[in-house]
Amino acid sequence: MNNILVDVKNLNLIYQSVKSETQALEDISFQIKNQEFVSIVGPSGCGKTTILSLISGLIKATSGEIKVLGKTPNPKDDLCGYMFQRDNLLPWRTIEKNIYFGLEIKKQKTGERKEYALSLAEKYGLKDFLKKHPSELSGGMRQRVALIRTLSLKPELLLLDEPFSALDYQTRLELCDHVFEIIKSEKKTAILVTHDIYEAISMSDRIIVLSARPGKIKAIHETGFKRSSTPFDRRKTTKAKKLFDIIWQEIQNEKNDEIK
Repeated sequence: MNNILVDVKNLNLIYQSVKSETQALEDISFQIKNQEFVSIVGPSGCGKTTILSLISGLIKATSGEIKVLGKTPNPKDDLCGYMFQRDNLLPWRTIEKNIYFGLEIKKQKTGERKEYALSLAEKYGLKDFLKKHPSELSGGMRQRVALIRTLSLKPELLLLDEPFSALDYQTRLELCDHVFEIIKSEKKTAILVTHDIYEAISMSDRIIVLSARPGKIKAIHETGFKRSSTPFDRRKTTKAKKLFDIIWQEIQNEKNDEIK
């Protein structure tokens, strides 16, 4: 059985205007295994979020190939679930109705799917908040609701676009542990885009480092942590510190090359 869930080959993206063209990504190739957690880091503007958009099928590559479970990405499919920087909860809806919102949009609000969504909410600590509104919840709790809303669609792949960046530091640390545990427990594959190198190290099996624009793969690092360890515990290890120093220097070198 093929264990590869995401297969990206020789990906190039060029933005064209009337007067010029800009290459955003150049010759990007990587694979992601089923239930693997991979992070993408790199300098600002290197195309990290663009890669998520390409994998989800929201935009098309200029050349190259992307397959998710052997299929070309299509945003109408339910292969990918997207979690953004903001929770995008609707303030006039209860938490329960916010969780159902994705099912409604996809016309999948069946009794079975509603039951599944509620079971996720109860399993991950939202049972007592279902009748409340988003304004009554903390930022971390709201992001947990957003994740449950995404999972209720049963995607094979989770795309996480800096989902913790709007939160304070303490909440970020707590939510990293919660999200990691949920993704691991639900046996999902995930790609995280983040500017926080320690965040990437603490949550990932592998880290892809991109160069400055046009984004190319500069390095891929295995983190080597046991799946049973939490992101918080991983942050405190010597291994994490050493890997941080390596990735930090790789990104700084790219910034210095841009200035020259």
